[in-house]
Amino acid sequence: MAQKTDNKSYKPFLATDKEYLKKVAGAIEAKAPLEDIPFNLLHDVINSLGFDDNPYELLNPDNLQIEAVQPIVDKVFDAISRGVSKTTKEKLYALWDYLCESDPLEKSNLIFVFGGGGETRPKEAARLYKEGLAPKILFTGQKASYMKDATLTEAEAFANIAEREGVPKEDIILEKEAVNTVENATKSVAILRRIGNLPEKIILIQIAYQMRRAYLTFKSAADWKPKLIRFPAPSAKFKREDYFMSKDGWSYIFFEFIKLYAARLMKHF
Repeated sequence: MAQKTDNKSYKPFLATDKEYLKKVAGAIEAKAPLEDIPFNLLHDVINSLGFDDNPYELLNPDNLQIEAVQPIVDKVFDAISRGVSKTTKEKLYALWDYLCESDPLEKSNLIFVFGGGGETRPKEAARLYKEGLAPKILFTGQKASYMKDATLTEAEAFANIAEREGVPKEDIILEKEAVNTVENATKSVAILRRIGNLPEKIILIQIAYQMRRAYLTFKSAADWKPKLIRFPAPSAKFKREDYFMSKDGWSYIFFEFIKLYAARLMKHF
């Protein structure tokens, strides 16, 4: 097993600022659940390692209490790092499989790329474009904290990569104001409405382990009900077979379920 990393070295943070949470909560009109989410998958891992903690009980719409959740992340990883049974490993795989579920590719009207770090997403978008799977690509995202001294937004940086990969500038749509996944969806939907382009089929690209949340968020925002095709871009750091062998990987997957639960509390999807 990999050595444990310092808590400061990974950043699967949840927002705790109440005003920010109110803004996020109000970005999408409250909806009845779009689909069942198997929150029990996280319980299954925790219980299989001999713990009875319920991290979801620590969450409410006004205060996500990240400090209370973190000790559960830490002690479960400590148990994982000592070795896991075949049964527990299958449960760990099930967490990944749910978050990273994909759909068969088919010709669509638009490739929609969520913001984030790395070059995997724009390169995959460019590849699908060049294969003729869609005539347009939409990149979304404001300048993010990880970009430090960069003068470009995430959307512009992704567009530059796509252009270098051979995508014509005129086939790229930019949304440059979104600061989170909810805004990636809602602000981009607003642009599509403004330009009179509501695609019937959209390929959604997000880093693999954030695919489920990104898909449900976009599905909630796109009220004309397009067909959404999920295309999880490979993570440069984490894979299904070993993500749980590092503190970073385990934390990101754990907190994706927490973020799904928080979105359900806010009635986003």
